[in-house]
Amino acid sequence: MTTLDFLNANKQTEGNQFIEQAQYLKDNWGWLKYSYAVAIKMRRRMAELGLTQRMLANELGCTQQHISVLLAGRANMTLETLSKLESALKINLLSSILSGYQEESVGYLSDSGDNSNLPLGTSKFVDGYSPRKKKGPKKK
Repeated sequence: MTTLDFLNANKQTEGNQFIEQAQYLKDNWGWLKYSYAVAIKMRRRMAELGLTQRMLANELGCTQQHISVLLAGRANMTLETLSKLESALKINLLSSILSGYQEESVGYLSDSGDNSNLPLGTSKFVDGYSPRKKKGPKKK
């Protein structure tokens, strides 16, 4: 019996999830690489601060299981979650992504800067976009 015959005779037909896992990684690698990077930064910072998963969960107002998923690097995190993590861990998670952008090149992200030509309470956003006026009931 050759090696190939042996492998064919003993191959596992059910329960083998390797192909599915590989396809998942291939299909989702765009965001997974960032999730893994955030997870590594989180683990390092938690070790520096002496935080446990449960302590961080209490700080964020979520479950320990959710923190476990985040630390596994397979969570598609929202900006809100990233912001909460930055506050709780006192670390900049997105700085490497945003460091290439300068306020002059992408516009204003807040009400700072020279907005004298804009209506009161309006800010100039990315690429010069100004938000529409809020629609409300028509005045009689």
